[in-house]
Amino acid sequence: MQALNHNLHLGTATLLALCLGGYLLSTPAEAADVRDVSKVNGGVRIDAEDGVGNLRSVNGGIDLQRCASAQAISTVNGGIVLADAVTITQAETVNGGIRVGRDVTVKGSLKTVNGGIHTESGTVIEEQVQTVNGKIQLRNTRVAADLQTANGDIELRDGSVVEGDLIVRGSHSWFDRFFASTRRTSEITIDSSSSVRSDIHLYRKIDLHIADDAEVGDIIEHY
Repeated sequence: MQALNHNLHLGTATLLALCLGGYLLSTPAEAADVRDVSKVNGGVRIDAEDGVGNLRSVNGGIDLQRCASAQAISTVNGGIVLADAVTITQAETVNGGIRVGRDVTVKGSLKTVNGGIHTESGTVIEEQVQTVNGKIQLRNTRVAADLQTANGDIELRDGSVVEGDLIVRGSHSWFDRFFASTRRTSEITIDSSSSVRSDIHLYRKIDLHIADDAEVGDIIEHY
C-alpha cells in the first residue's frame, strides 16, 4: 500500500507540474478569455491546457484533454470524457456515461441518468456522484458528499473514500414495482482499502460484497 501511495504522489506531482507549466506560458489575455461552447448536433472537444466556460451539447459527446478546465458541462445524448488533471465545476448527461482520468478535480457533482460513471486514481469530487441506470466504479477517488444510484452497481476500489452516505434508491413507478421480481439485483462491492465514512441506505434488496477490512458505517434497510 505504501508503494502504491508513493507512485500516486509521483504521478500527481508530475501532472501538476505539466499543467502549471502550461498555465505559466499562457498570457493574461488568454486566461481572461473564457468562452462558453454550445452545440446541437456534434461533439465538443477542448484541447489540452485550454480553459473554457460552460459546455453544452444536445447530440454529441464532450471531451476535455489533459489539464483543460471548464465550468458546468452537460449533454443530452452523448458521453463525457475528462482526461488526466482536468478541473471542472460539474458534469451531467442523460444518455451517456462519464469517464474520468487521473487527478481530476470536480468542484461540484457528477450525474447521469442512463450511463455509468468511472473514475481513476487521485480524483476528487467535492459534491455528489449520482446515477439512475448505470454502474459507478471509483478507483482511489474521494467523494466529499453522497454516492447514489437507483438501478446500477457500485464498486469502490483502491482506497476510494465516500465521506457522505451510500444510497441505493427504490422503485417509484408502478411499472418498476410490477416487474421488480424479474429485474437483475444490483451489487455493491467495497474492497478492503476503501471506505464509506457515513451510512449505507438500502431502499431495495441488493447483493453486498464488503471486504472484512473495509471501513463502513451502519447498513440501514428501508424496505
